[in-house]
Amino acid sequence: MPRGDIQYSTKYEDNMHVILPEDMAKLIPETHLMTETEWRNLGIQMTSGWMHYMRYNPEPHIVPFRRLKTANDSQMAQ
Repeated sequence: MPRGDIQYSTKYEDNMHVILPEDMAKLIPETHLMTETEWRNLGIQMTSGWMHYMRYNPEPHIVPFRRLKTANDSQMAQ
């Protein structure tokens, strides 16, 4: 499966989403949110700290991610 078909949204502070090809989206578990190992095994490539936080049933090929803000993030914004 070509992993180049994965599209990444622009990061907005601590949120972003990944758009998978429809055939790849069928591999997303329906019973739980993906662990980092699971989404990396699908070919999603992001820095550490991102987590799959919800399943968007109307469009299961859109995978929302979020990342916890750290003290360093708020200091850098000042």
